[in-house]
Amino acid sequence: MAESMKSAVLRYKGILLAVIVFAAVITFVPSLHDKSVNQPLQPTGKFTPYKPPGEGLSGTTVGGYTCTPGRRQVPWSLYAPYCVPKWTGNNGGPTAPGVTATTVNVSVNYASSGGLCSILASTESKSIASEALFKKMINTYVALFNKDFELWGRKVVIKYFNGQGCYVSELLGQDQAQAEADAQTAASLNAFADTSMLYSAPPYDTALAQKHIIAIGGEFMPHSWFQQNAPYEYSTIASCSKFMTSVVQIVKNSINGLPAIYAGNKSYHHELAKIGLIYPSAAFLAPCAQQVKSELKADHIPITATFVYDISNFGNISSEATAVMSDFHQKGVTTVICGCDPETPSFMANAAAQQGYYPEWIPMTLGDGVTRGIMNSTTDRAEWANAITNFVQSTPPQDQEYTLAYKIATGHQLHGLINVVTAGGVYSDILLLFSALQQAGPDLTVQSFQRGMWSLPPSVQDASMGGWAFLPGHYTTPSNFMISYWDNNARGAVTNGQGAFIACNHGELYAYPGYKGASLPPGKQLSCFGAGGSSKPWVPPPSAIPK
Repeated sequence: MAESMKSAVLRYKGILLAVIVFAAVITFVPSLHDKSVNQPLQPTGKFTPYKPPGEGLSGTTVGGYTCTPGRRQVPWSLYAPYCVPKWTGNNGGPTAPGVTATTVNVSVNYASSGGLCSILASTESKSIASEALFKKMINTYVALFNKDFELWGRKVVIKYFNGQGCYVSELLGQDQAQAEADAQTAASLNAFADTSMLYSAPPYDTALAQKHIIAIGGEFMPHSWFQQNAPYEYSTIASCSKFMTSVVQIVKNSINGLPAIYAGNKSYHHELAKIGLIYPSAAFLAPCAQQVKSELKADHIPITATFVYDISNFGNISSEATAVMSDFHQKGVTTVICGCDPETPSFMANAAAQQGYYPEWIPMTLGDGVTRGIMNSTTDRAEWANAITNFVQSTPPQDQEYTLAYKIATGHQLHGLINVVTAGGVYSDILLLFSALQQAGPDLTVQSFQRGMWSLPPSVQDASMGGWAFLPGHYTTPSNFMISYWDNNARGAVTNGQGAFIACNHGELYAYPGYKGASLPPGKQLSCFGAGGSSKPWVPPPSAIPK
């Protein structure tokens, strides 16, 4: 393999880690003084929410828990559907491909074959889950959920296979043929659904939809992609379309028309913010970048400078970074929005620091775990001391739902960073899969699965994985977001390393469009970096910690 390709792979190692850690550290516990305000809007139009047989009745669940109206299926989850008493009856048998009277087949693709993934595995063996660990975590949670969730006489059966594709290659727009071959393998396993989680990429998920297999994945794809592949695609991570609406809200309400007080260059503190935008040319992300540009334009917010980079050629990005930062600096950009992969911000930060350029940074893909290597760089740390993002403040593993579920399932505590990261990465997708299967009722089809998904009750909105809510036409679970800043001196809740994101605005939650909840107050500076009392990590209220 050419040296440039090796270099690209080594830099791109953060992509998988980003996916894993994003799922693990997307958990946060902000403040909600009035939880009623963050309940989602009621479904409108012709959609009628589905109520499974037994929902709202009293009795004992299949897992042996006491069920009363309004309680969750399991007491340790703030996201599970409302409980139903243990059901007996005729579920209709083989109601859909991959479904029998006693089983639901779910495929899991360990897509780590090929040259790119082989190099990645050899260089990052301590950061990436082994196949054995990946399967162990899935099996642990599936066994627990099979026991405690009402699946109407059925059990989920996991069908593992080692795919031909490589998740890294697929993220780079390669291995299309391999992704299609892997989807064919899932079909040959008679899968009703697939939850490959950490090893899921857009080409594979798209190919699954073409095979009429439900995919719980769709990491960070545009809303249009979910629509095009409906009713087969769902995700516990916000679509990039939804995610970018929070970026626009931050810029519109808390940056535009206000001095750039969080820039490292003090001269900017007296200047009104000027926006610079950096994003990749990847086809599946382009609609979201265009969304930011068009929405800012609609609000008459100018973008002073833009840089679009080729995500498939990292060898060029490091060399281009100096010219890009020089251009932004000369144009007086005070605030840089970087809707980037996990590695590109580091290139830009180094180039900016070499020029004595310290703007406000709004990196869109960084989190405690993803940045633990980046933040070891002195130049990066100096730059990111000015970083604000819509990433979340993470909470300690002991306050996480996946940790409690693991202990209930195994009788043991969850220890070690790689174990914690892997457990967090797989838990939310498995939880969503089982929740929708329960809510679908006995007559399980692709259509009843979607109806069940859209009928799920909202979570506690300040629970550890953020607010989840379900509306017709929505394919991703998050209903709210948080704003945070990077503190070089804080201790990472997940990594226990130096440096972490800390909540701004006292940990307040802000609703995505379509959901009720607080909105960012217009024309008001964010309270970050110790301003306004946000100098300490947010402490989760007892109601948001699973018991």
